[in-house]
Amino acid sequence: MSGRSSKRLRSSEPQGSVKRPNQEQDPQPVSQLEEAQEVFRRARKTKLYDQLLDLWKNNASPEEFQACYSSIFKELAQIIVGRNDIPVPPSGSYLQDFSVLCNPNLEREQGGGMMMMELAITKLLEYIKTEDEKKPTLQTPASNPKPTWKTAYVGNAHELLKGAMNAMYSESFEKPYANFCAIIQGSGTGKSRLVDKVADSVFMIPMVLRPTGDRSGFPQGDMADGQPLLGFFCTKTTKETLELHVQRRYLLFLLKIIAFVDNWINLWKRSGLGIERLAADWKEYLGPPLSPERLKMYTTAIDPSPLRGFEDISDERVEFDHLRNRVKIFIDSVSKKIEPAQTDIQPVIVFYFDEAHHLSKTTVSAEPNRTAYQCLCKAFTYMMNAPVFALSLSTYSRLSETVPTSSRNFWSSRPMSSHSEGSDDNMNAPFVELPFDAWKEPSLVIEGTHSSQEICSLKFMARFGRPLFWTVLENTPSIDDEEVVKYAMSKLELRLEDTSRDKSCKFPLQKLIPPLSVRVDLSFELNRDEAVFLEGLLVASSMRTVYSVPKHQQYLRSGYPSEPFVAEAAARAIFKWCHVKGLGRTRSTLPPAEQIEMIIAAYKTNIPSAISQWLELGLIDQGTREELVVRMLCTLAHDIAILKNPDHEHVNAVLSGVSGDVSFSQMIRVEDFLRALISEKYIGDVLDAQPSNLRGETLRDAFKDGYVHFTQFVKAGDKSTITDEAIYLLFLRAAAIEGYGNMASTDLVIPVWIPTNNSQYPDRWSMSAIFIQVKNRVNKQFILIDAQETFQFFTRPQTQNGQKLPYITIVMELGILAAEQKKAPQPEVKQVSTTTQSQALHIYSRYEIAIKGCSSQVYNVIGDEDKSHYSNILAHKDMLAEHPRSEDRVEAVRQMKPYWVAPSSYHWAKMNKVSRLGAEVVIANNNNHNNDDNEYYENTNEEAEEDMVVVNQYSDREDTVAEDTDTEDVS
Repeated sequence: MSGRSSKRLRSSEPQGSVKRPNQEQDPQPVSQLEEAQEVFRRARKTKLYDQLLDLWKNNASPEEFQACYSSIFKELAQIIVGRNDIPVPPSGSYLQDFSVLCNPNLEREQGGGMMMMELAITKLLEYIKTEDEKKPTLQTPASNPKPTWKTAYVGNAHELLKGAMNAMYSESFEKPYANFCAIIQGSGTGKSRLVDKVADSVFMIPMVLRPTGDRSGFPQGDMADGQPLLGFFCTKTTKETLELHVQRRYLLFLLKIIAFVDNWINLWKRSGLGIERLAADWKEYLGPPLSPERLKMYTTAIDPSPLRGFEDISDERVEFDHLRNRVKIFIDSVSKKIEPAQTDIQPVIVFYFDEAHHLSKTTVSAEPNRTAYQCLCKAFTYMMNAPVFALSLSTYSRLSETVPTSSRNFWSSRPMSSHSEGSDDNMNAPFVELPFDAWKEPSLVIEGTHSSQEICSLKFMARFGRPLFWTVLENTPSIDDEEVVKYAMSKLELRLEDTSRDKSCKFPLQKLIPPLSVRVDLSFELNRDEAVFLEGLLVASSMRTVYSVPKHQQYLRSGYPSEPFVAEAAARAIFKWCHVKGLGRTRSTLPPAEQIEMIIAAYKTNIPSAISQWLELGLIDQGTREELVVRMLCTLAHDIAILKNPDHEHVNAVLSGVSGDVSFSQMIRVEDFLRALISEKYIGDVLDAQPSNLRGETLRDAFKDGYVHFTQFVKAGDKSTITDEAIYLLFLRAAAIEGYGNMASTDLVIPVWIPTNNSQYPDRWSMSAIFIQVKNRVNKQFILIDAQETFQFFTRPQTQNGQKLPYITIVMELGILAAEQKKAPQPEVKQVSTTTQSQALHIYSRYEIAIKGCSSQVYNVIGDEDKSHYSNILAHKDMLAEHPRSEDRVEAVRQMKPYWVAPSSYHWAKMNKVSRLGAEVVIANNNNHNNDDNEYYENTNEEAEEDMVVVNQYSDREDTVAEDTDTEDVS
């Protein structure tokens, strides 16, 4: 707007406007001091003071005291400075203050007691404000305004959204609930920035419904008449509040905004300014939240005085169709000024409601009970056929509260004519296509130009995935990289909303759910309400990404895609939890080596225990248990290898209390990874193994310079993923691969980098892998994995002098099955090699390992007492596993033959001889039958062999056969 800025109409007063609110006025009706006093008033009604006394009597450590009052301090800090990352005050200086403020006896004392409380709370407030000024972070927008919005917008998501809006709008005529759409995606994906970008070319009415006290995000919440705009929508319900009254109150608000727009356009045109860039000019005129113009517009809109032409809008006798027609005429008259040549292809005016999930938390009508979000959606049905569309932005709005279903249909009793189409098929599926892997440069990586040190750096990892972290690091150089990781960790907390339903949804070890979902790729059941609720909660509070929401919106498809920065934050969150869990009060007295072992023990016990409990509750998808166990074993081995690395200065710093930062994205030697994974009983055999397909050096020597680098797993969609090109690119993202769909012969692939020519710059030609196949059965059969034959993994042309990179294959036969599911032993099948000398020149050395069982005998990451957790996870449960009655009743159900199993399904027959079916035997002369079969039938009950690790190696006999074959070929 250069060249005409002097004509900005910031002094225009739309018809019916009221006095502009004083911007210097504190909008909060209650002072911070009063709110702080209320926090401790509530605390005095709890057991906190008694807990502090108990810790005092038991000579507890300073850390235990701080952990005790940590939650109340974070609540206090959130009120005072809008942050929950202020360091908890040391108990040496502040324990007495917390004891005073939590002491219910002092509250009853007048004079001295009250004075002690005032001094204590003043001291705490000074501490919080001092720390806030000392350490500005992402969660203090006042000191660091819109850090991620300074960067030029990257990507084309705004064009995708405009196209989606136009398509939905063109199909919305005469369809209630079809003229609005939700934008749902996890935190940090750029929802607000997206609609702000769209506003450059589409006439938009922005509303940010963030509560006043929430300073953790940007932009700030809009205000109206000195109060948060959110308060207008969330007015408390009375017994007399009818749904229709709330809808029309919202409708009047929307119409007054359009009247404000109409007046602004008239003044704009009278000033001689064109409408070529009207949308952008309007956006610039309004400015950000709390600007004078936005305050004026929303103060005008919430004024309850009638709007000309709609004086009877609150009259219940006014029919829906009649009012809807008047609304359309009014909006058409305004929209033609914005877009004179408007068509039915695209909307002219678009409302958007940022932080819209707050609307679903408040019930605003009593007959029947409706939330603010529901009533707002119904208000837009009066705008059917008008050139208006609406967007609601949220990390997640409960699908059960915003989608019509047969059991929860809040769209019934709708105020529309009987011939209107039903709403069930009209709802638009949420828009989820937010920017991902959109960086400041067109290419995020260029092959062969990134050193191993750069790959492990936080700045490098931040460029992948959602735009939040790299834009913050780019625009706030004063913020330390580690501070941004802590910010990411704070976004991996499962925060239950303060509603009666959420309080009843407590999950065991719930602090581990978000970080473990990131690390081992948890998938949730789609047919259980609790699992669907939990998955949505992870989107809302823990950065889980929504991939798709079906049209019926009964559930969503989501996950944690490849984001190494988020995975690093998740790894640190798990370590932080296990650090506290493992050490307890002994953390300051034991030697570092013993501390590490106690932390590792917490990993080994609690992580499988957590997943076992979540499976038992039916939260996790039952169909992927075997692969889940292997991902968990590999993740444990990865993290334990990090913690056991004596050269890791960060671990030592944490244990000494100097620092709290442990990097889990560093590269790990292949040998260290295998030592952490495989038990001490067998690791020597594994490291000394020779290739199975030709003569060569030991695994230890072949991989002495090899490294693994993975902090999460990503799904392979097709065969192209299992190539050295893809493995290289995923290695840059610290990702391993899990099979998805019908992948042949392998379930997991862990990238391995083997530097060539001492180069510290990985590329595709220096990549190998560990291929893992998962079997959950007692099966002696060896299953061949040939990376080159099956996947054409390696791309470098092999010549006589070409370097052949080795690779490792591991068959994990977990072998934990219920006794009735065990099959008769099968003979072992040995894969016989017939490799010739000429063929050997073009073969990559393959090291074959088979691990049978799932216990501490074979896995170093499983504790001696923890096998039961894995047994529970791997046990196949049939359809009767949840039958509510005793075993004899279950047996009666089995005889109804829901499936066929011995002996229950064969009780109705008699056999001439003992059989494997357990059926009754006829007492008769069996001379016609061969008694030698007895041994065969007895073998069917043979127990599984003990857990073991088997290494398949190339033998001299095979080499002799190869030489003979080669000689014959030459002749």
